Amino acid sequence: MLPTKESSNLKTDKKSRPPVRILHLTHTDIPSDNRILKEILALADVPHFELHGIGIRLRLGAKDTNVSPRAKITSLALATRKLRFLPGPVRHLIVAIEMMARLFFQGLKVRPHVIHCHDTPALLVGVLLKHCFKARLIYDAHELESNKNGQSRAIARLTLWAEQVAWSSIDHLVTVSPSIIAWYEQHLGPKPSSLILNSPLFAAAGEQEKGSGTPRYFHEKFGIPQSAKVFLYLGLLVNGRGIEKMLAAFSRENVASHLVFVGYGSLENEIQSAAQTFSNIHLHPPVPHEEVVALSRSADYGLCIIENVSLSDYYCLPNKLFEYAFAGIPVLASDFPDIAHTVQQYGLGECCEVNINSIVAAIDRIEAGKSVHLPQDLHALGWQTQSARLQQAYTSLIG
Repeated sequence: MLPTKESSNLKTDKKSRPPVRILHLTHTDIPSDNRILKEILALADVPHFELHGIGIRLRLGAKDTNVSPRAKITSLALATRKLRFLPGPVRHLIVAIEMMARLFFQGLKVRPHVIHCHDTPALLVGVLLKHCFKARLIYDAHELESNKNGQSRAIARLTLWAEQVAWSSIDHLVTVSPSIIAWYEQHLGPKPSSLILNSPLFAAAGEQEKGSGTPRYFHEKFGIPQSAKVFLYLGLLVNGRGIEKMLAAFSRENVASHLVFVGYGSLENEIQSAAQTFSNIHLHPPVPHEEVVALSRSADYGLCIIENVSLSDYYCLPNKLFEYAFAGIPVLASDFPDIAHTVQQYGLGECCEVNINSIVAAIDRIEAGKSVHLPQDLHALGWQTQSARLQQAYTSLIG
């Protein structure tokens, strides 16, 4: 059970209150998962919270952050990942079973009062732990989990089934965009919810982060003429992020601006090949999350061209949109509902249709100085606001 609330008494020593044990549960690698670390850090400011995190050790190319929240973080190495000789579906099933079993038994050791479950793969484990300890369960959907890029139809159905099974046990929903909250309410039912945007941690709310990077870092690193504009893409280098369309747009002879990619993923070789062919395309290695905003200030424009390959992408509000905003550079973004509303409301730049001609036309307007960038007060988008909102969700949940 949750620790009982003590009656207010001036003579009561607050340090004697039992801690509220909070367990963040995930199938990802917490040291490189920026969102989970930020949320743990936000909760570390709350007195009497004892924070734990259990995830799975992965090495996919992301840079570990230097953020060290006050929490005990456990990264589990799955032995079944080494069973490469097994057929893919069989191996994936065995890995999933090992993952859930180990998350569950590690969670038993914590004896949590609150379970903060990130994404669906660990959700049923969270439900079991909830009923073992009569705990509160928070479901943090980092995307629209049953309809996202790269997901097979079978996995999508299994994901939705898991959410449906768990829905009555979930006490609070946390997710990343208003449209995704609306989707869950429409398809699974009303639920207390909180919108926690993927805002950068190290940008003060309402103002640009004061970094110490070189203002023309990209120009100097890649030998870009000082008169040329630099467009920046941050994030995963994978299909569905408009990368092929960006490459096609910037490879046209009439485009004088340069394009810099910062990230990692399956399209690295394709980007590197384009960089060897076209002098205005460049690939930069990934950097830790806390360095992204300062690095972004070296660019003139940020690209947030997401493709409509899933409902999760169509409803998204991605990290890079807010990283560009707090770096103080205008954004060229997809004309999707939540993205377009945010760009227009806060004067972050402009949106375009997700096709090569529209992207090139927007670049032409920008190069001609016809694009308008009139940023508004960004306080509501900052991590301080998201942190306070998360703390309020916990307060309402546990009293």
